[in-house]
Amino acid sequence: MADPEKLRKLGELDEKGLREDVLLPLLTRLGCKAPTIYHGPQERGKDIITYTDGLLGQREYLAVIAKAVDLSGSVSSSTGLSAVLHQVQQCFDIPYEDLFGMTKVSINRVWIVTSKRILRGAETSIFSTLEKNNLGKLIRFISGEKLADLIDEKYPAFWDESLEPANVLREQKAQLIRFCQDLLSALGGNQSDIKVTLNEVLHSYNAPKVTIPSDRTLTRLTPYRVELDSIPEPYAYDFQTRNCGSIRSAFFEAKQKLFYAMFDLEEIVEHYGEVIDETNPKKFLDAFEEKLSQDYPFFPNSYGRAADARQAIEYLYLGLTEFMALQSGLREAGRWEWATALVTSVSVLEPDIKSFLQHLEKDEFTLYWPVDDTGSTPLLRLEYAEPRTKNLTFITKHTRKIELFRGTSARSVTSRDITCEVQRVITEYLAELARKAKVKGEVV
Repeated sequence: MADPEKLRKLGELDEKGLREDVLLPLLTRLGCKAPTIYHGPQERGKDIITYTDGLLGQREYLAVIAKAVDLSGSVSSSTGLSAVLHQVQQCFDIPYEDLFGMTKVSINRVWIVTSKRILRGAETSIFSTLEKNNLGKLIRFISGEKLADLIDEKYPAFWDESLEPANVLREQKAQLIRFCQDLLSALGGNQSDIKVTLNEVLHSYNAPKVTIPSDRTLTRLTPYRVELDSIPEPYAYDFQTRNCGSIRSAFFEAKQKLFYAMFDLEEIVEHYGEVIDETNPKKFLDAFEEKLSQDYPFFPNSYGRAADARQAIEYLYLGLTEFMALQSGLREAGRWEWATALVTSVSVLEPDIKSFLQHLEKDEFTLYWPVDDTGSTPLLRLEYAEPRTKNLTFITKHTRKIELFRGTSARSVTSRDITCEVQRVITEYLAELARKAKVKGEVV
């Protein structure tokens, strides 16, 4: 019988923890190849997919259904026969999109794994139903107790990380290096630079700095997909609008929340794909309004993740309206290129801000941001005391601790908090320039 303490540890896992922390590494140690978490809007019953090589060299695919509840034999229970049976039948009935062979394949076997108990009658109930379709021999049940025994035998490092064999650690290191190589290569790095960079990461404390261009961000990261997203001119700059902050950040946030909202439904995946692939914030909003806004679950009285996505999209709409007016006014004033250069120059000062915060002792402090014009290009500087220059100077006031909500614990101010504030102040100044240009144009 399994150690009660080990059963307790397994019983505390949720399904995500069971999939990621237990089953994924355990399946590898059981001889399965490329175990992949397939949990999402297109899983169709399959939580994890893996395969083994058959006697004739063919792949035999295994689907794993992961549960973090006691499984019963009740037909009416959400943790019983009907719910599990539906997932099992989906595994066999709907082909699996093989992420590695790039083809559709059928599942050969299904494991039903729970981190808790399988109550008396559950296996018998499911087997009697599946045997009518000759599927009973293709199913295996693994209870929390059996799972604990498998972990003891194949993956004791789950209980104690120090038990991980040296050869496994070496293999994991090699896999991570291969992933980093593939990622850097996909981003355009040449092999000699990649080799030198990874060697620096492995053997030096001075890891290379990562700089993200204003028109790129990492938006979707899953066990089988890493995706960069882009945003075109003129939306890539961090102008701070009152409604949603920067258009860039609000755009990527709206897309990310829309992406996760789709985990709750399958019916409108095609329209969703057309909307989520948009790289232009305005076209993104237009496509959402036309193709998704009136569909479940995105209609006006939506809830849950769909409501979060809709709210983020509404904030983006309000901020974009404000931004378009700002852009129009600055272009009319002949200051658009000057304004974009000024906003972009804020990010150059981030290392100075981080260094300042590391030695910060005051609870409240004021920062000064004089603008130096080099020809027609503005350049922002950071001063910690009021400068004597007559140049245009922005002033921001800050506190060392920020309380997000009344009564909650405060957090330390970050460089991002400070850059957002100075960009907000700059945007207010630019909005006034745009307003004056518009008034002057109307008077003329």
